[in-house]
This record gives sequence, C-alpha cells and structure tokens, in this order.
Amino acid sequence: MAIDKRVVKTKRAITTAFMELAREKDLNKISVSDIAERAVINRSTFYLHYADATDVLNEIERDISEAICECFSQFDNDNIPNSIYNVLIKLIKKLDETPAFKNFMLYSSSSAYITANIKKTLTAKAMQATSEHSAKAGEERVELAINFIVSGIIDTYIRWADSGRSSYAAEDFCGLITRLTEAVVEVIR
Repeated sequence: MAIDKRVVKTKRAITTAFMELAREKDLNKISVSDIAERAVINRSTFYLHYADATDVLNEIERDISEAICECFSQFDNDNIPNSIYNVLIKLIKKLDETPAFKNFMLYSSSSAYITANIKKTLTAKAMQATSEHSAKAGEERVELAINFIVSGIIDTYIRWADSGRSSYAAEDFCGLITRLTEAVVEVIR
C-alpha cells in the first residue's frame, strides 16, 4: 500500500506542534486545541490521527524506541567499543535529523520524563545486546554498569548538545564516550 504523503505531513505537523508546546508548558496542560492551532489544522483533522494529546506523546515515544532499536540493529558483541561508537553516531545523526525532537528533549518542561524513557529503552537494548557477556559477568553487575553508562551518555549528550557543540565535533564526542565506556566495561569483566 502506498504511503499517503498528506497523512505523513499532517502527523509530522501534529507531533512537531506537540513538541514545541511541550517546551512552553507542562504535558498535562497541552490541549488538542493548542496542538491543532499550532499545527494549523482543524481539531477534526487531529482526531483523524490521534485520540488525544497523550496519544501523540505515546507515538513520539514509540518513534524514539524504534529509532533506538534501529541504531542497535548492528551491535557486535565481539567489538563492543566500535559498536558503541557506531550506535552513538547513529543516535546523534537521528537527533540532528529531527530538530523538533532534539529541542523537545533538551528544553521541554517534561524533558526529565522523556530522558528517563530514553534511558530505560537504551538500557534494555544494551542489556539485550550484551546478554552473552551478562551471563559471564553476572547480570545484576552488568545491569548496574549499563545503567551508569547509559545515564552518563544521555546526560553528557544533553550538556554537549546544549553547549552548541561548536568546539567538539560529534566524532570526537563519540570517541570520548566510547573510551569512557570501555573503561567501565573493563571494570566489570
């Protein structure tokens, strides 16, 4: 079945409007009317695609999870440092492709909620990707290390992205994070 470009464009306008509004007010105060007005659509058009504002947030979260899964799709347990670097580069590229989401994550009043969900998804994917190693080193120990790594990566990314990134290229940032992650991985081996 062919993808209707009008539907894609409308849904993108709705999600972008939602993310922009989330930078201005709490999630629970964003109404369908607010979203429709910002997206320059009718409320009836909104309801063709979503049940309510929470439905929009849920779709954004699904999109985030899918993007993370896609970035982890070629994770190689035998070459963890290279895999970490590649995952980070892919994630940064995804965020750069969607400035509305990046700004939503960095500057919305509910960014803590979003980053907590991203951390949870990344931790689950990393645990899945390193399941063989987890069995050898002890699952709880590996999970604690992965939680530490994921939280550090996300929080450091937010600080780096918020600082304008001009003095530190994405490749350098990912290289530094990879080296730091390798050090943590060595501790749990």
